[in-house]
Amino acid sequence: MDAVARQLEDRVRDLLRVVRMVRQRPHPLPPGLIGTLGLIDRAGAHPSGCHAKELAARAGLDPSTVSRAVAALVAHGLVERRADPADGRASILVVTERGRAALADAREFYDRLLGRALADWSTEEVEALTTALGRLTTDIEGALGSTLEAAR
Repeated sequence: MDAVARQLEDRVRDLLRVVRMVRQRPHPLPPGLIGTLGLIDRAGAHPSGCHAKELAARAGLDPSTVSRAVAALVAHGLVERRADPADGRASILVVTERGRAALADAREFYDRLLGRALADWSTEEVEALTTALGRLTTDIEGALGSTLEAAR
C-alpha cells in the first residue's frame, strides 16, 4: 500500500473513532435506533410506505437486526405498524409524532456539532468533502460487493 493510501486509511480510522465518540453521547435513544428511525422517516416519504424487508435492504442489515430495532422503536412509541393498503397481509412502518420529535432532537444535536466543527470551512470545502465522502462510500460498497462475490 502506498503512503497516500496509508494516510487515507489512517484518516478513515480517525473518523470512525470520532463517530464512536459521538455515538456515546447521552441520549434517550441508542444511536442505532436513531439511524433506523431516520431511515424509516426517509423511506416513509414514498406513497407505498416503508416495509421492514425494504428497510433491511436499504440499510444493508440482516432482517432480524432490523426487526429487533423496529420492535424497540414501536415499544418506545416512535414508530407504528399500519396495514399496507396495497396488501392487507403486510404492514408498513410509519414514524409517529413522538418519533419525529426524537428525530428532530437528534438532528438538532448533529447540526450544532457539525456547525461548530465546520465553522471555519468554506461552502466549497464542505461541498467538496460531501462529494468525496459520497464517492468513497459508493466505491467501498462496490469493492465490498465484488470482494464478497469473488469469495463465493
